[in-house]
Amino acid sequence: MRIKLFLVLFAAALGMALNAEVYWLGPRRGSSGPGGGAGNVAALLPGAEKVLFTEKITVNGFPCTMEVSAVKVPMDELLPLLRKSKLENLSYSGGTVRFQLPAGEKMKERFLLIAPRDPRKPLTCFRMLVPEKLPAVSHWPAELPALPPGAEITAVTRFGSGGVCGEFRNAQEPPYVLLRRVDSELRGKKMFCADNEVTQTSGGRGGIYFDRERIVWVTFHESGAGSFFSRRRK
Repeated sequence: MRIKLFLVLFAAALGMALNAEVYWLGPRRGSSGPGGGAGNVAALLPGAEKVLFTEKITVNGFPCTMEVSAVKVPMDELLPLLRKSKLENLSYSGGTVRFQLPAGEKMKERFLLIAPRDPRKPLTCFRMLVPEKLPAVSHWPAELPALPPGAEITAVTRFGSGGVCGEFRNAQEPPYVLLRRVDSELRGKKMFCADNEVTQTSGGRGGIYFDRERIVWVTFHESGAGSFFSRRRK
């Protein structure tokens, strides 16, 4: 039941992320947060202390655990409070907030908050502990569409319950061209597009594809970053 719930929530998260900024699981440079940052931020996230379920994952081969919880505060109320906390690496785009906090020697705690389409429902909070510097990765998963021309792999995440997410940067073509390329590739494999084309608020593009065996989410951004997620259908 937990695995099924996770997949539903993660699918919803990726669907909403098509209208948001890519959440890169790898850490970014710099430290975050004021003194006692973790405690201060926890006070701003009511409900985050109650973990709904956990998921074992690997990020570039590094094993870690992702925790999922529900934050019971509207995004329009939470965002100003987070900004007042002066968190470094705080970013917001299209209903998605991300930030990180120092968590001991050479470690970072990363947060991803996604607003639901219904503002009366709680935010979904993903959090995990990762090293400041992840192992390098050079192999692009065979389960995913081809890596875009010129793109650099930033992270490959594998989920214990099934599924793999590949993220990249510095793609050399605009989002609409990249989406057409992937669309042609996946349709050539007899996959169907669930929602035609999704336009992101950032000017990017995305889509969801499926066949009898698997589901694939793709998203591209004007910055050259993007991500693909694939899992087998149960």
